[in-house]
Amino acid sequence: MSNVKSLLLEQIEKLSTPVLQEHAAELVDLQFVHEHGQWVLRYFLDKEKGITLGDCATISEHLGRILDASDMIPQAYALEVSSPGINRPLRKESDYRRFIGEKVDMTLYAPLNGRRHFKGVIESAESGTVGILDSAQQRFSLPLADVAKAKLDPEIEI
Repeated sequence: MSNVKSLLLEQIEKLSTPVLQEHAAELVDLQFVHEHGQWVLRYFLDKEKGITLGDCATISEHLGRILDASDMIPQAYALEVSSPGINRPLRKESDYRRFIGEKVDMTLYAPLNGRRHFKGVIESAESGTVGILDSAQQRFSLPLADVAKAKLDPEIEI
């Protein structure tokens, strides 16, 4: 990502924080992408007990007014506000702590003991590491700084 785009996302996040706090919403991810010939500013939000479609609509309206008034984004764009879904990405240590006991799917930047991919249950998250118990009952302590990608991996029973 370019430095200009990173700086813009930081400014947008800073501007959005009071709105999100007012609605008790957590910013999971923020993207500004060019898709199908148009720019899209995409918020992925969550709440303690989950975010509803109504929450997304209300927050979208509020964010839209704030962003338009700031004139921070020079080009035309579409604003999208949604839930991160059941495969919610995990980025911060607090995300891992919140989901202790849940299944996770993680990929590291570089192999650890010959493995880059780990699936298991989150057992702990502290001091910059996450503890994982895999299906073979092996425990791993993975440094969060080495995690390239992580998401919840719930089992869906039908």
